Amino acid sequence: MRTLIEQEIALHQYDTRQNKAEIERLLHPDFKEVGESGTSYDYQSIIAMMAAERRSDGYVHSQGFQCIALAPSVQMLLYQTVWVDVLGNQSHFAKRSSIWVLVGDRWQMQYHQGTACGDFMLE
Repeated sequence: MRTLIEQEIALHQYDTRQNKAEIERLLHPDFKEVGESGTSYDYQSIIAMMAAERRSDGYVHSQGFQCIALAPSVQMLLYQTVWVDVLGNQSHFAKRSSIWVLVGDRWQMQYHQGTACGDFMLE
């Protein structure tokens, strides 16, 4: 579970999101996402979206990780996120789920979904 959490958190980081080699390592070629807004993405559209991002002073706080084995080589990671801006203001509270598949000797995210939710206390 530690590897999946580390990789999940890495995908929240601007520097990772701007590194095409890292994105190719972390995301499965058949990647699909349903974002917090309800927008659907595939591998190519998420690559384009990340490439267009600009650096921000805020960060994504994530917590409450749970891992569910769907099969020996398929894991579902559940957790919560909140955007914290430079002043400490919190917004965009979400529940998230990712499905990771073992491809050879590395885990790749094949599916991700973010669902807006009410505020929660940060751990």
